[in-house]
Amino acid sequence: MENIETEVVEKVENQVYKCPGCGANLKFDPESSSMTCEYCDYSLHIEGEESDKEIDFNEEQLPLWNDETKMVRCKNCGAQNIIDTKTLSTICPFCGSSSAIVDDEIKGLKPNRVIPFKISANDSVEVYRTWIKKKLFAPKKLKKAIPNPNINGTYIPSWTYDTTTFTKYSGRLGKYYTVVVGSGKNRRTVTRIRWYSIKGVHQSAFDDILVCSSRKIDQNSLERLSPYNTNDSFEYDNRFLVGFSAEHYSMDVKSGFNRACTIADTRIKQQILSKYHYDVVGNFSMKTTHDKITYKYVLLPLWICFFKYVNKQYEFKVNGENGKIIGKYPISVPKVVITVLLSLLIVIAVLVLIGFVYGG
Repeated sequence: MENIETEVVEKVENQVYKCPGCGANLKFDPESSSMTCEYCDYSLHIEGEESDKEIDFNEEQLPLWNDETKMVRCKNCGAQNIIDTKTLSTICPFCGSSSAIVDDEIKGLKPNRVIPFKISANDSVEVYRTWIKKKLFAPKKLKKAIPNPNINGTYIPSWTYDTTTFTKYSGRLGKYYTVVVGSGKNRRTVTRIRWYSIKGVHQSAFDDILVCSSRKIDQNSLERLSPYNTNDSFEYDNRFLVGFSAEHYSMDVKSGFNRACTIADTRIKQQILSKYHYDVVGNFSMKTTHDKITYKYVLLPLWICFFKYVNKQYEFKVNGENGKIIGKYPISVPKVVITVLLSLLIVIAVLVLIGFVYGG
């Protein structure tokens, strides 16, 4: 199958693929998972190569980017994006600006895995329309049509880590109880805490702790957009990136692991405390060692969309794999006013009715 593809598709100057029918540039189409031509009917399905290989954190390193890409830095928002060397201009997916400069000094590791786009640009807009229809105070006009959305697809850099952990812990937990104190008019019930100490060891195994390495998307936003199925990602193939950009990572693999340890610590603490019955945590300490650490550098698909409504810009983001969305939307002031007035009228009507019933 691979030999057939190289015979019919001409790859020109790295990441540019030419249509064998008309010579136009091919682009990756998320809906069909194919290289397609927008000028003729040519389409070539991409069979991604699945792999469960992890990189040993202490012994192996991923290869570096070669000359197939260049790095551009947006002068407006500072985003650093990876694009193919043939591209003459680019639109920043994070702010929509076309003001970018080539920054050849930015080099780094090449990703070894990628999750291809499965949601198309048009589908991402439909996801937003469906989402905004559920918002009570969104303008009715906006629910019917999104005005001229600016849609950009980009791949977000992330690290995933597998690790086994061994944790020693100790702490003090408390249970509430009540006692009656005083006498006569001073008799009352008070709540106290009965403390007890805990100590022990705990073992865990973590699979694909996801760490966001984007400058423009924070960890919290990525978690809200998750899940991404990183275990079923494909071996990196530059054909999946044709027509898209990929942001350059902001932290190296060691810094990413430090953040993964923080994420793991939070989960380990929750696992330990779930074994006990308590109402309040007094103090808690733990020391964790990590073993069998492996990692992947995975590119995650993300649609970033902008639109203007009443001279104000709004943004929403859509997970390019499963359509999960986060974003903002305008508020209709008349809808808010009407809702408040109706609420006040209902309260007044209830008070009048109560007064009529009990006042005779």
